[in-house]
Amino acid sequence: MEYVHDLFNFLPNELIIKIDSNLLPENFHGDRHKMMKLSTIIHEILDSMGIASAKAQGLLKPITSGDKLRNSSHAVYLSMENYNNKKYIVGLLKMGQKNLYLYDGAGNLHERKTMCVLDFYIHETKQRMGHGKVLYDYMLQDLRVIPHQLAIDKPSENFLSFLYKHYGLHKIIPQSNNYVLFQEFFDLPNIGTSDIPNETNIEHQEQHSLDEQKLFEKQSTDHYRFPSFGRHAAFKQPSSIGQILDPTRNLSYKNLDQSGVQFHHKRFYMDYNL
Repeated sequence: MEYVHDLFNFLPNELIIKIDSNLLPENFHGDRHKMMKLSTIIHEILDSMGIASAKAQGLLKPITSGDKLRNSSHAVYLSMENYNNKKYIVGLLKMGQKNLYLYDGAGNLHERKTMCVLDFYIHETKQRMGHGKVLYDYMLQDLRVIPHQLAIDKPSENFLSFLYKHYGLHKIIPQSNNYVLFQEFFDLPNIGTSDIPNETNIEHQEQHSLDEQKLFEKQSTDHYRFPSFGRHAAFKQPSSIGQILDPTRNLSYKNLDQSGVQFHHKRFYMDYNL
């Protein structure tokens, strides 16, 4: 866990803060000198925690940094602890809206401006202590959303297990990008939805369906592994040579399981906690 020099002097009582593009906590007030100094401290925290998060997730480069946040409309929630008048950083949660093309459980394609979880990390020394749940719940209350309304960018198995354990989310709708949606995502009306006419997306859906079929076939036979979603499962374009060799293959999306994918071994879920 990282000790941050001088941070306690600026934020003696706060345990969770929300940071936007100005790299200052929401509702922070101070003179120009204090604001510049605190902004520099926050920048260093975001760089350090972003690197730690990327390392923990096996990513080649950080998703979160001070510069990335400064040049975006995203927000980062930082979880902290106080000890002996010192401030320690416990976790990070990065949120932002994205315009995404998303499939529902029936194979219909939607264009939707969606709130997304972009990065989530709890320091290794503070995992399995409830810090992740507290931080995630704070974000949900602040944004006034419920868990299944969020799209998750490249979630790890650890994160998927966290969502199952604390929020009961496990029925995944496969997507053609790195994002993960749960079946409940489309259960309630959502502002900002724009359905795409079927005739403009026939080719896209035909190309996409082969990989979706393979994914479901794999899930029906592989009972000892987590499904490969998110980081490891961005769909690739189907092979045109394969279609020539096997032109009779049924590529209909309707053959897919409409209920979404469920994990097979629930015992895995209890092995992880943020």
